[in-house]
Amino acid sequence: MSRHACELFWERGVTATTGDDIAAAAGLSTRTIWRYFRTKESCVEPVLALSVKRFIALANRWPAELSLADHMAADMSRYPLTEPELADEMAALRIATVSVSEPALRTAYLMVHDEMERGFIPVVARRLHLSDDDLTVRLCAAAVTAAFRVVDEDVGRRAIIDKEKITQQEALSLIDRAIRDATNGRLGGPVKP
Repeated sequence: MSRHACELFWERGVTATTGDDIAAAAGLSTRTIWRYFRTKESCVEPVLALSVKRFIALANRWPAELSLADHMAADMSRYPLTEPELADEMAALRIATVSVSEPALRTAYLMVHDEMERGFIPVVARRLHLSDDDLTVRLCAAAVTAAFRVVDEDVGRRAIIDKEKITQQEALSLIDRAIRDATNGRLGGPVKP
């Protein structure tokens, strides 16, 4: 259902897509949609959440001796995405792009980023050798999540709307710079165990 919602919002636009349209595309009743989702825009949250879960799993494998960008490059080689996962990532990037101008879709997008922030707190705490409830840890997790959101929106616009070719290395360099800038250099690079 979530994949259908992402596709319909991208192809038709949010305003032109109804809950009935999403239900019909998914082969479900409209009543089922409203049983599980508070709005039609919230139907995209499961696809966005898959992307967040993959990132948190990757972050939990982040070794102390590598920068996040270097780890992401190595991890993507070691654990390449399947075709369905790549399709979900593209759908999530499209939703990030569309959410900039669609307030209701933005709400769903930001709800999932809140989940990412909470999932990233233990990763930051380990890297900074602080407790999960430390203010610096929580601020860094929030800053990193915001940095990823901004990079996703920028890369999404450039790749999807402007049809610009963006290499994996360029995307990882943007992530590296964004994280270091957002955390005043506290996070992103290698750390001492």
